[in-house]
Amino acid sequence: MKLSIANLLVSGLLLVTAGVDACQCREGTKQGQYCGHCSAVLVTPDFVYDHVYECNPSGGCMDYGKRNDCERSNNPCPF
Repeated sequence: MKLSIANLLVSGLLLVTAGVDACQCREGTKQGQYCGHCSAVLVTPDFVYDHVYECNPSGGCMDYGKRNDCERSNNPCPF
């Protein structure tokens, strides 16, 4: 997936404003999209294995929902 500058800015704003009840990533994680099976995504009450998560270096996270590619655990982390 190719992201434009506008998409990156919006993603960044969403990550900054994401609630603590959403998801969480490990601090220091490279900005990017990760499947739930990736070690960058921490298990929380709202964690779903086959969802794709946008992580940022400060541990922020945005859940983009189910992604068929994430059903297989052999996908690269991050995409």
